Amino acid sequence: MNLDVDIGKQFTKRGKHNKGKVYTVVDELTTTNRAGVIVKVEWLCTHAFHRQQVTSRECSTTIKMGLIA
Repeated sequence: MNLDVDIGKQFTKRGKHNKGKVYTVVDELTTTNRAGVIVKVEWLCTHAFHRQQVTSRECSTTIKMGLIA
């Protein structure tokens, strides 16, 4: 699995409803099965919406495609 996304990275998402929203990675969520094998890795991200913090789960591909330099 590709685990090279760091906490604190900022990115934007594609799409007409996401223009101007800057997401920040705040945590890593790892799902394992009973045998202890990693099944899924997601990142918990936040962005501001009307002065409130909104959280979402994003995959590494979405984060890498929208990285802010």
